[in-house]
Amino acid sequence: MEQHFLDKQEVIRLLLVSVAAGEHMLLVGPPGTAKSALVRTFAKLIDARYFEYLLTRFSEPNEIFGPVDIKAFREGAFVRRVEAMLPDSEIVFLDEIFKSNSAILNSLLSILNERRFFTGSATIRVPLCSLFGATNEVPNDDALGAIFDRFIVRTLSENLDSFHFHGLVDRGVRAEAAALTAAATAGVPSVVEEDVQPVVTLSEIRRLQQRLSQFMSFPEEFIA
Repeated sequence: MEQHFLDKQEVIRLLLVSVAAGEHMLLVGPPGTAKSALVRTFAKLIDARYFEYLLTRFSEPNEIFGPVDIKAFREGAFVRRVEAMLPDSEIVFLDEIFKSNSAILNSLLSILNERRFFTGSATIRVPLCSLFGATNEVPNDDALGAIFDRFIVRTLSENLDSFHFHGLVDRGVRAEAAALTAAATAGVPSVVEEDVQPVVTLSEIRRLQQRLSQFMSFPEEFIA
């Protein structure tokens, strides 16, 4: 990833740490600082069920958690079809997460904290490993404090300074050239998108997480 994203080593390192620890991560930064591209590319490196959505204040729970099962509803049961939606995913990216409404954010609290999704009278265990959120600014609304606190890992994705301008242009030109070459070969319109293949499975990450417990013993001096 460091070959494609200039001066983003710390963000990439924290993405790795978040997944290895099974924690959630928030990326904060102005538009155009590669927040979405970083998470998407990173997610492609993991063989896991992935869900992504851009949230707005008009987003509805159906768009995130799945539509209501009409057949079950007619029989008097409130059930959501969660297949391929957030409650069925292992790696999740929610862009502009704090622009969402309370109906979605309240449901996200239990998913982030307990890996549980409550729908009607049923409780669904969510196989979530890590959820990545992105925002242009840190929320100053007290009502968003609870969801903000669920992100243990937080980092800034800032604009590059003038020192990196030449490198940024160079990588952009090379990426565009590669996309044009691939498009000419395949006979389709060019899209600048890296062909990234998974390098690790989620089951391997789960096994790593189980082994981490042996390293979680600290001396009293460190804790104090």
